[in-house]
Formats: sequence, structure tokens, C-alpha cells
Amino acid sequence: MTSSRINPLARLGEGATYRRLAHVASALVLGPAWLVMLVVGWSVGVSLTIVLLLGLPILAGLAEAVRFCAQGERGLANGLLDAGIPRRQPPVRRPSFLRGLRAWITDPDSWREQAYLMARFVGGVPLAALVLGVIWAGLAALAAPAYYRFGGGIELGVGRADTLPEALALVPLGAVVLLLCPWLIALAASASRATARALLTPSTVQPARRPAPPPAELRRRALAIHAGVVVGLSGFLVVIWALTTPGGYFWPSWPMISLAVPLALHALVLARYPIGTGARGRLRALQVHAGIAVIVNAYLVAIWALSTPGRYFWVIWTMLAAALPVAAHAIWVAAGRGDREEMAARIDTLTATRAGAVDAQAAELRRIERDLHDGAQARLVALAMDLGMARERLSDAAPETRALVDDAHEHAKKAITELRDLARGIHPVVLTDRGLAAAIDTLVGDSGVPVELDMAPGARAPAAVEAAGYFVVAEALTNAVKHSRATNVRVAVSRRGPWLAIRVEDDGAGGADPAGSGLAGLRHRVEALDGVMTVTSPAGRGTVIDVEMPCGS
Repeated sequence: MTSSRINPLARLGEGATYRRLAHVASALVLGPAWLVMLVVGWSVGVSLTIVLLLGLPILAGLAEAVRFCAQGERGLANGLLDAGIPRRQPPVRRPSFLRGLRAWITDPDSWREQAYLMARFVGGVPLAALVLGVIWAGLAALAAPAYYRFGGGIELGVGRADTLPEALALVPLGAVVLLLCPWLIALAASASRATARALLTPSTVQPARRPAPPPAELRRRALAIHAGVVVGLSGFLVVIWALTTPGGYFWPSWPMISLAVPLALHALVLARYPIGTGARGRLRALQVHAGIAVIVNAYLVAIWALSTPGRYFWVIWTMLAAALPVAAHAIWVAAGRGDREEMAARIDTLTATRAGAVDAQAAELRRIERDLHDGAQARLVALAMDLGMARERLSDAAPETRALVDDAHEHAKKAITELRDLARGIHPVVLTDRGLAAAIDTLVGDSGVPVELDMAPGARAPAAVEAAGYFVVAEALTNAVKHSRATNVRVAVSRRGPWLAIRVEDDGAGGADPAGSGLAGLRHRVEALDGVMTVTSPAGRGTVIDVEMPCGS
């Protein structure tokens, strides 16, 4: 158990605690938004459809909005909770929006996505209120001595704390509550993670992740997102002005200026001052973003102080407008989403290169086996035949000459046998020509111990997988004969969906060492194919080797 799990102070300093808290707290904003979207979208869409069929475009738009919001929630759960939810495969574009709407309505994944969006309000809002309420209570109790004299004391529900000793008595309670908050946050995050995995995991997963875009493309994408946020907020403020004071003083100009200036500086920094990549580059970008927001708002505060001091503090709106993008930027950096994208792309690259290396190695071993079989082995066979014919023609030769020819003939036959065994150890011909089933059947036939074979029919697996399966069975049979002194062996080979399963069990002495050179080499060969190999060998109770390797659908 790590120290952070038992040390409350360590858990308070973990970034994961605050990422979980951010996800739990986000339900207070996102939950009501999703509720309004679903209730208004369905009620208006269905009502207008029943009356004049005018609600169908609204329902089609709702479908797109649900997909977009659900994908955003997947990213939020993966970034803040490490949920590991795969992306959903993009929907097939239909020739008309009616068919697309019908496909969306009949798709179980779409209903699960809507259920999750509703759950963010039904369960997420009370959960967030509970967690934030406990945190607030702890902070209030901890700071009680600083404000207990204001407002006639502190209301506790069962009384009031209106003296300094009573306020000081609340400080330890507040400290204990705050120290316990990380566990409360972890429990709430676990519930949120389980709900997200249950409802947002798609039945059809998006194909393999594309390589991460280059850093320059990521920076341009960040600028585009920033510009979109500015345009959206500006439009929202203009709509509010038009609804409240049309024709009056155009106050949205001030927040629009405070939004436009950081956007312009962002574009300038992107164009002339590259910030860099990686975690340090993203942190520096956040610092630049926050610094620009602070400078612009300080400038607006100075304007307020010089023009209308003591009057309505209108700068609060520009501060809020600038703080929201900075907060979103900070959450993105704290979640380490860019690191995860880079890491995922690196993992994809390493997986692809490893698979290519394994396939290339298997192809090279097959080539070597073919060269030995068609080259050196064929020549040795021809040499043995020539020596055999020479021995027949030397019937009247001296005994010493016949003895030399006989020895050469025997050595040639032994060399052929050793070369055939070597080629079979590299890659047997029957495995290449007829597949794993025939190769294992040959092993069973040559085994020195009775073998019960259970081979389920199925399509051929990739060459590297078949080779690994063959050598697992070969090594297991060899160990059963030489070391385990088994009297019976059972070999079972089957396909379990996209997996090839192999099980070899004997009734020998057991006690096999999984870390031994033979079994360790097999395990490395299986793991190189993303497979799993387990060895169970209690003393006196035989040995069981289980192998599972991916082999496609």
C-alpha cells in the first residue's frame, strides 16, 4: 500500500484528488445544462412533430447534440477520472436525416448516452452538492476564529458559536473534516467513474487511434478553440443586451474587448513566440494565458477607478468572462490530456512496430527453414544417396575402403537427421503448409507419452501466433517426457472469439519452475504477441500450462 493512501496530507497534495473534485463539481454546471437540453429538445421536438411534423429537424439536431455532449463527457471522464472509455465509432451517414434520426432512436448506445447525461443531473448534482458542502463546512470551521464576530456568531444547527473559545474549538473539527475530504472525493469519483463506464462505453468502438497531430497543429487547434469561445461568449452577451436594453448603452463592448485582446495576444504568441511542447510547454502556455487575462483586467480596473470610482463595478463581468477560459485551460493542463494523447500515440506506434518486428522475425525463420530444407538438406540427401550407390559398387574393394565409405554414409544420414531436427526447431514445414492443427497432430504422434488431443476446428491464425502455439505444445510435451515423468497428457486448442486458447496438462511430478529458461522463453514469445501464459505446477500434482493469444476475429 502506498503512503499516499494512508497519509491524508499526502492525498491532499495529490493532483488526482483535485482532478476528481473538478469532475464531481462539474455536474453542478453540466447536469442542469444536459437536463434542459434533453427536456426542451424532446418536448418541443415531439410536440411539433405531432402537430405539423416540424419537430423532426429539432430531433435530428438533438441527436447531434447528444453525440457531441456524450463525447465531451467521455473526454472529461478519461481526463479527470482515468476512466479509459474508448471513443465511439462515428455514425454512418444516411442519405436523409430521417433515416439518420431513425437509426439514432433505435440505437441502444444513444439511449445510454442520454441516460448518462440525465444521471449527471439526477445523481451528479446532489453528489456534487454533498461533497462541496462538506468541504465548505470544513473550511468554515477551520476559519471560524477569523469571522465568528460578524453576523452574531456561527450557526451550528444545535447552537451558535459566538465566543473565541467556541470558535477555536471548531478549528480541529474543520481540520479533521478537510483531512477526510480526499476519501469522500475518491468515493464520489469512483461512483462517477463506474456510471460513466457503464453508460458511455460504446458497443462499437472507434477504429485504431490516429497518430497524434504535430505540436504546431495542436497549437493552431488551441487558437481555434479560443476563438470559438470568444465568439460564443460575445454572441451570448449581445443577445442578453438585445433582450434587456435594446437600443440603450451597448455595454457588451467592454467584455468583448477583454475577450478580444487575449485572443489577439494568443495569436501573436502563436505566430512569433513558440512556447514548446510537452508538459512544460503546456504549463507555460497556461501561465501566458493567465498573465494576459490578469493584465487586461487590471487595465480595466484602472479605467473603472479613474472614470466611475465607487459606482457599479462593471469589471466583474469582464473578470468572469476572462476567468472561465483560464479555468478550463487549467483543468485541461491538470488533467494531463495532452500527455495522455502523446502517450497513447506512442503506445500505438510501439505496438505497431513490435507487431511488424514479430511478423518479420517469423517470416525470416520460415525463410531460413526453407533454405535449409531446399538447400543444405537436399544436398546432404543427394550425398547420402551417392555414398550408398558407391558402397554397392565397391563390393570387391579392400575392407578399409569399404569401411571409410560406410562411415561416410552413416555420418551423412546422421547429418540429415540433425539438420531435419534443426529445421523443425526453427519452423516446421508442416506448420507453414498445413497449419497449427496438423503440426500439433504431428507432435502428438511423435510423443513418447500418450496424449489426448482436443482440437477445435477453426480458421488459421497469423503465422507468428501459430508458431508460438506450436512451440508451447512442443516444449510442454518435451517437459512432460523428460522432467515430469508423466503417464498421460491432454492438449486442448480452441478459439474463444478473437483469442486462441491452448491448454496442456499432464499427470506428472509437477514442481516446474515458471522462471526456467524453457518456460521463460515461451512466456516472452507469447507476451510479444500481447498474449498471456500461466503455469500451474504444484509438487506431485502435475503441470498445467494455459496460453491465450489474440488472433483476430
